[in-house]
Amino acid sequence: MSDSIKTAESPRKFTRLYADYIRSFAAMAVVTIHSTGSYLTAFNPADNMDIHWWTGNIYCSLLRWATPFFILLSGGFLLDPGRHESTAPFLKKRITRVLLPFAFWTVVYTLYQYRESFFSGQWPEWKEVFNRIFFEDVYYHLWFVPMIVSLYLLTPVFRIFIRHAHRQDIEYFLGIAFFITAMQHLFPGFFIVEYVGWLGYIGFYVLGYYLSTYRLPERWEKWIYALALLMPIVTAIGTWFLSVKKGAHDQSMYIYFSPNVVIMVVAFFSWLRWRDWSAFADRFPRFDRFIHHFAALSFGVYFIHALMLDILKNGYIAQWHTTTEVFFNHPVYPLFGAVPQALLVLALSYGTIYVMSKLPAANKWLM
Repeated sequence: MSDSIKTAESPRKFTRLYADYIRSFAAMAVVTIHSTGSYLTAFNPADNMDIHWWTGNIYCSLLRWATPFFILLSGGFLLDPGRHESTAPFLKKRITRVLLPFAFWTVVYTLYQYRESFFSGQWPEWKEVFNRIFFEDVYYHLWFVPMIVSLYLLTPVFRIFIRHAHRQDIEYFLGIAFFITAMQHLFPGFFIVEYVGWLGYIGFYVLGYYLSTYRLPERWEKWIYALALLMPIVTAIGTWFLSVKKGAHDQSMYIYFSPNVVIMVVAFFSWLRWRDWSAFADRFPRFDRFIHHFAALSFGVYFIHALMLDILKNGYIAQWHTTTEVFFNHPVYPLFGAVPQALLVLALSYGTIYVMSKLPAANKWLM
């Protein structure tokens, strides 16, 4: 494609409207996945139609696009060639923005995980705590922060690439990145792909800029959207088939770089990005206000929701146990119980973060 066409299409004016909707939907989806994800590891080949495992499988297959959306949003804004920031101020601002709340919540989750040791008077060894904090994931959802920080470190380099790249150059990079990363997971020892291990999440980062700047070719849109609608079914059935074959839960189809997930991510993000949210906001002003408020606190919701899930599961609030199969101590069908559980976790997480945000300097340390 010629430079003149690229000039006509870009740079796009990035607005907060679509980003707030995408960020909010992604946060809600992540909470729903985590509400059901614990069932997946309990796959029993002798009972491979167990509704608990299928509940986790169905929701994870439907919502696997959620986490990549956060990476795409970051890439869409931070790789914009219209942003003029030198390297040092950019890194200081972005890394501080995520590392301060990460440090706070790391302490919270570390204390929470060792709560029984503290109550029994048996303090954990500092070596064990140090190793958990710096060499393991303190809690299962906190892996995202070190990953996004690594992308921030590479942002100044990729801004140079984006600034001078034609559209087809970016498409070439994306094709190589996702092909090699998918091959690494599907055929890890194949030829040169085992030696190019750094492309993973960078592909989504650059994809975020691409999809935020360019619309999908019109001749491809309908086919990509149609394929994306089929992918949750493909993912769920494929995961079941591979798990039965393996005799244990197989998450190959859940890998973010698998073609089935990438298709969902590309189609759904592009559809949301180019939707007329201004008209939607005018039609539903109350919902629009809620989305903006929720999006502003979504980072805090991300940090705290895993804690809320565990508190509810263990009945730490007035002995009310809430999971996908028990709602306030009343049995529910897991497939349907996941939705009210996720909504309750979202409400409690949002409410708690909202109250905490009123504290002095809370925005710096909590979200």
